[in-house]
Amino acid sequence: MGKMNKYDKSLEMWNQYFLTEDILAPIKKETGNETFDRGLKWLVSNAKSVLDFGCGSGTALFLCNNYGTKTHMGIDLSPQAIKNAVEKSRNMEDGNFQFICGGVEKLKDVQDEFADAVILSNIIDNLYPEDAISVLEEIRRILKKGGKLLVKLNPYITDEQIEEYGIKKIGDNLLDDGMILWNNTNEMWISIFQKKYSIIRYEEIIYEEYAQMNRMYLLERRSQ
Repeated sequence: MGKMNKYDKSLEMWNQYFLTEDILAPIKKETGNETFDRGLKWLVSNAKSVLDFGCGSGTALFLCNNYGTKTHMGIDLSPQAIKNAVEKSRNMEDGNFQFICGGVEKLKDVQDEFADAVILSNIIDNLYPEDAISVLEEIRRILKKGGKLLVKLNPYITDEQIEEYGIKKIGDNLLDDGMILWNNTNEMWISIFQKKYSIIRYEEIIYEEYAQMNRMYLLERRSQ
């Protein structure tokens, strides 16, 4: 992701989080959230190879494997997350797993049309805009023709909420809420996605236990 220091705060936070994580891979296909599970099931239908950029400790890739995918690559900036993912993968009975520590620059090493499916879960809106755009461009190259992309995003924060929560504005719709947050409306994201992808479906994921909503876009790589 260019110079790593611009993500040092996020990196420190996630390293600490994954230090306390239980090293257990999911044994089921479902997470229990019907909306997200529906999106993941769509993503892996007829897919054999999956890339997860911002994979954390690999949970989404292990879920894909439980659906029957075969080749899995995860990339994450946190060394602790990658360490956990590798340890979890040793307990999987089948499937091939490769976990790589790094950022956007690591995508450039992935071969053209490597993946049938790609996951970007709560990652591109936690990047600086230039890095987020670079990720979307690299993913299009990495996806096979007709390949699928699941994008999960944080909720849009209104000006009133920004003031109420005391969130720092870096500039325009770029915020610092403890991490970088590229705070785009749905209309803004649609405009960005449509340059490279066809939008198949949009859904809102409600996490009742956290009183939180995420936005999910199901996309397909466009041929042109």
